[in-house]
Amino acid sequence: MTNENNISQLYSELELSTPDLSTLAERCKLLTEILLDCTSLPQVQPVSRCLAAYLDVFQTELDKSMADFRIVEFSHEQSLPQPGAWLLEDTETQCNYCRALNHVLLISHFDRDMLPHLTGLLHDIAHAMADGLAASAQEKSINIIHC
Repeated sequence: MTNENNISQLYSELELSTPDLSTLAERCKLLTEILLDCTSLPQVQPVSRCLAAYLDVFQTELDKSMADFRIVEFSHEQSLPQPGAWLLEDTETQCNYCRALNHVLLISHFDRDMLPHLTGLLHDIAHAMADGLAASAQEKSINIIHC
């Protein structure tokens, strides 16, 4: 069992069942909002550990669901579709940025004056990630209705 799985088992919501991507994204947004109010490393670390668990599960669920969001390109020369881009590629990148920034908050010793900037950047990326996910889900439901 990896360390990531051990961390997620500390949180009952993640241990009992896996929330959907939009719920996970909302939890990440909420945790980053809490981080904005933290003023010291002892306040940051427990929230950051919880955020790490949610981001790890979000990343796992995003990887699982990427097949559902794959853009497939057909070529006249080939009978099989060719892999194209991911519709949620930006979401995956933003999740990785959140995970990296959160990791910095967890293990690094940084100037206390930098804390609001790091948590603010993490907050902004998490919100963009959740908003992008919501927009792509809304676009997918609109396409289903119009098809």
